[in-house]
Amino acid sequence: MTPPPRRPTGPRTVRAAVRAAAAVLTALAAVAAVDMWGVAQARGGPQEPLLRGPARLAQAREEIRTECMRRRGFRYVPYLSAYVTPIRRDAEEARARDAGEYPAMRRFREKYGFGVFALYAYPREFGNPEVETDAPVNPNNKITMSLSRTQLAAYWKAGDACYSQAVKMTTGKDVTSFADHMSRAEERVDRLVARELDGDRRLAALGADMARCLRRKGYPVRSATPSALARRGPEVFHAEEKALGRAMARPAIEAGDLPDHDYAPSLTPADATPYLTREIRAALDDLECGRRFYRAYEPGHTAIVRRGYVEYGLDEWLW
Repeated sequence: MTPPPRRPTGPRTVRAAVRAAAAVLTALAAVAAVDMWGVAQARGGPQEPLLRGPARLAQAREEIRTECMRRRGFRYVPYLSAYVTPIRRDAEEARARDAGEYPAMRRFREKYGFGVFALYAYPREFGNPEVETDAPVNPNNKITMSLSRTQLAAYWKAGDACYSQAVKMTTGKDVTSFADHMSRAEERVDRLVARELDGDRRLAALGADMARCLRRKGYPVRSATPSALARRGPEVFHAEEKALGRAMARPAIEAGDLPDHDYAPSLTPADATPYLTREIRAALDDLECGRRFYRAYEPGHTAIVRRGYVEYGLDEWLW
């Protein structure tokens, strides 16, 4: 049960719209066929129906996960609140960004940059579960903090196994952990993007114009393929975020208190502000260079992200 990695934001999902509606509804119809036998058996027989709509699959997964942990001798509290990101509740603005509309994208980037360090600078807006806000605190944090080092290692191991079982029962997908689940969904999205968007001639031409503009502004551009351009800016700051997180977690990882995964850094809003300031400047330059590119790229990318995440049963991330 690895701590969740940074959830997708920025043009990629805004986290590219991880971030059509027809695709979601079609997939939800398939979700209705999920085998709930394991949940009913765990509860001792038929129960009240679970939530319907996008939250239903996530709740089913949490129910199975909880029972699996119980059978292994650990307590786990079903928790979905961490997946709700308030920034996506501004539906009209979100739809405009997902459509690549320049005014909405600029409004977002002027305050949040690519959406990387904004998670720490604006924890309430982004629903950061690792920062103290008025949002609900994950009750499992208290459970893990009460465990010894040996117990904690066993808890993480059981958690990954139970998460894997829950995903298999609800989607039929084989994953090893939460992080692996997210990675596989992202890999599926990447394959679809490469097949459907990177070969688009109009996008390639717009991308070439964007790449030239960025280079003139002094930004390195390794690839001018559409998907590489859309990822370029966020990836620079995600890499910086990842390095900070691993540096902070390294003592606990080396001591065996945490599994060897990537972790989000512990940053207060004040700590995050210098990083976000640089990120905003880069995000606005990126948008100015890619104004026409994003208008053509984002709608197709948004639809593909939805398809990929629904396929992997991660509907709750489609904010």
